[in-house]
Amino acid sequence: MTDHLEFGKRVRFYRKRRGLHQRQLGELLGRSEDWVYRVESGRIPVNNVKMLADLADALRVPIEDLQGVPVLLEDHDGFAGSVPAIRAALMQSRKLAGSQYADREPVRLERLAVEVGDAWERYQAARFAALAERLPGLLADARSAMNERTSGGERVQVLRLFALACHVAAALLRKIGETNLAWTAVDQGEIAAIESGDPVVLLSLRRGIAHVQLGAGMSAEAVNSTLDSAEDLERDWWKSSPTALSVYGTLFLNGSIAAARMGNRSMTDYMIGKAQEAADRLGTDANEMWTSFGPANVGIHRLATALEFQDIQLAVDIAPTVRAIGLPTERRARLRLDVARAYGEAGRTDDAVDNLKRAYTTAPEQMKAHEFARDLARRLHKRTQRREAQQLAVALGAIV
Repeated sequence: MTDHLEFGKRVRFYRKRRGLHQRQLGELLGRSEDWVYRVESGRIPVNNVKMLADLADALRVPIEDLQGVPVLLEDHDGFAGSVPAIRAALMQSRKLAGSQYADREPVRLERLAVEVGDAWERYQAARFAALAERLPGLLADARSAMNERTSGGERVQVLRLFALACHVAAALLRKIGETNLAWTAVDQGEIAAIESGDPVVLLSLRRGIAHVQLGAGMSAEAVNSTLDSAEDLERDWWKSSPTALSVYGTLFLNGSIAAARMGNRSMTDYMIGKAQEAADRLGTDANEMWTSFGPANVGIHRLATALEFQDIQLAVDIAPTVRAIGLPTERRARLRLDVARAYGEAGRTDDAVDNLKRAYTTAPEQMKAHEFARDLARRLHKRTQRREAQQLAVALGAIV
């Protein structure tokens, strides 16, 4: 209902709906009445995720509602993504799943493995509509294969594949704001991962759990999930292979964002340090188990955590040092967005516009799904007469 409103007007709408005055909302947030006034009038942005989560909690609305998530998974290039179809495929009840499982041909495990890999590649390419169209069939095939194979070596293999299919579904659903449905996906994936007994797959799903918790604004829970998952590993297991290093390091990268959103600098430094240790051992950027892990991704997260703490000068200093050449599209676009945010906060408007344009050109679906991209485009449009700024604001749905 409020998606057409600018952010500040959405805050005002939900504040009044809860019956709060600006002073009262400010007190709940530890902020002044004037701060609330300036947010609602669009004079200052709320581009820190922790503050956004705190604001949503004080107003008693989901973060997605406060962000005003736009229409996502737009049909294009012949693809028609469908969240309801993904929801049906995640249902264990055949009646709730509807026609998803009707007349499906059994799928060979070799083929299923290819399809799981293809789904992750679509996610990393930020081709969200294409992935969303494929996911219902993939989840149905994986669940059917799991139900057909109740024992033996094939049972372990299909459990791994089902878990990884659920993980990519959760990653997409969180990305597009369907956090509640992401809970279902990652929960079912972890159950399968535990039964498989594969530590790599289990750690990957545990990372997925922390990722979903982070998306739900549960930063403390995400930090605890990260620490507990690492504690559960056999001693030095994470050093056993490039894949183990990558999954372990990515777990701590996710944890570093959660710690930063708690405002815990020492924990953030610890998490980044553990990820850096894994990256140093790995020695290069890789994409084991679709993690995009290596020194570059650690650098991307150092920039992201600096922005979380609003250390703008540190973010500006880090920005030109991070190189994402060779990383998947999703990572390269996210880096460009965070560089644009850093320059935007530092008043370097032209640099911010240039980097936001690169982010959008690299991954338009991803940027359209990101509130910070839309908010930055809206603010840059007000600051400059550059044609690119206006074009970006329109393309991202920041202005009409």
